[in-house]
Amino acid sequence: MAEIMELVRRETGIALPAARQTALIAAVDRAARGLSPDAFLRAASDPRRGRDLLDRLIDEVTVQETTFVRDRGQLDTVPWHGLLQAARALGSGTVRVWSAACASGEEAYTLALLADQAFAPEHPPVDVLGTDISGAAIEAAAAGRYRDRAVRSLAPALRDRYLDRQADGTYLVGQRLRKMVRFGRHNLASGPFPPPGEACFDLVACRNVLIYFDQPIVGRVIESLERSLRPGGMLILGAADALQRATTRPADRAGRPPDPDMARQGRRPLRRPLGRQPRRSHEERLAAALDAAGKGNRDAAMAQVASLLADDPLDADAHFVQGLVTLEAGEPARAAGALRRALYADAAFWLAAFTLGRAYDEMGDEPAARRAYERVLRTLDPDDHRHEPILQQVDIGDIAAACRARLGGRA
Repeated sequence: MAEIMELVRRETGIALPAARQTALIAAVDRAARGLSPDAFLRAASDPRRGRDLLDRLIDEVTVQETTFVRDRGQLDTVPWHGLLQAARALGSGTVRVWSAACASGEEAYTLALLADQAFAPEHPPVDVLGTDISGAAIEAAAAGRYRDRAVRSLAPALRDRYLDRQADGTYLVGQRLRKMVRFGRHNLASGPFPPPGEACFDLVACRNVLIYFDQPIVGRVIESLERSLRPGGMLILGAADALQRATTRPADRAGRPPDPDMARQGRRPLRRPLGRQPRRSHEERLAAALDAAGKGNRDAAMAQVASLLADDPLDADAHFVQGLVTLEAGEPARAAGALRRALYADAAFWLAAFTLGRAYDEMGDEPAARRAYERVLRTLDPDDHRHEPILQQVDIGDIAAACRARLGGRA
């Protein structure tokens, strides 16, 4: 089973914890009835039959369910007319969109729907490509037939305009969206970027899939997605994935050499400001720390953290940012210490618990990671706004799904 887990990781980038072994055994049985794990490995290595078996296993272990207009607030930030202007400046009259890891297609159709609204009453000059590693997911996406759960967030007027209600109660995507959207298979973990036969894109959406990936793969995938953008293009990551991004050393991804001053001294020399500077508020310093962490500027982030902790040694937000920054630096043990302090200050800070679980994963401490993910599921509260600057646009459902995946789906 360890070999099959490694095979899944190599093929998909998805890290399956040992806790999911029972679920994986069941997935192997569904993919190849009657084959033991050993027999499955032998069959998977067969040049003729092996690829088909692997594809069936991938269909079983990948998450293939999403909904229309998921996290609408984030998608509403897409500047459709600005993207068209950028595309025209490059000699193209079409906004090229890539919905990566689109599962059963709801997000690809959603992007087409939002583009149609943005350019109304004109026909939207938009081409949407949806891709997924799962052949079964792509077949479902191309079929475009959905049940109530998938469309429940669509306003009735939008549902009536873009979807056709069927006799069996399902909804079929109408031609207005279909003519803008196409689908194909693509492997984020090992495939080429952009996908074969495709030019670069003006908009790439890859939301809340990287949380399932093995950590070393995350940075490589984000860098490849960024390279798949045309000048002036936009990359949308899910908020949960953006936390992964903060721990993949953005400066290294961009190929920028380290600052020589930092390389020599480990930190920038402190300079006394001229004159009295106005003191920034807690919210301003926290925002600055998060911005610096997201850009890979460790010293700037830690300087803001030190300022916050000087005011309040039990500032849970500051300890959380410290944990993110040190996890980025490849110091999971130190990160775990900072995140434990965040949880000491606020026992219900579930995002700190989730990041603590990731730190323990990096350390190889599976029991501690499991306890952290269980804690997340116990303390998730959509009505808790005490850490709003950090929790903005974080999808609780995605965090819960990631925890359940790491716990073997039994939590």
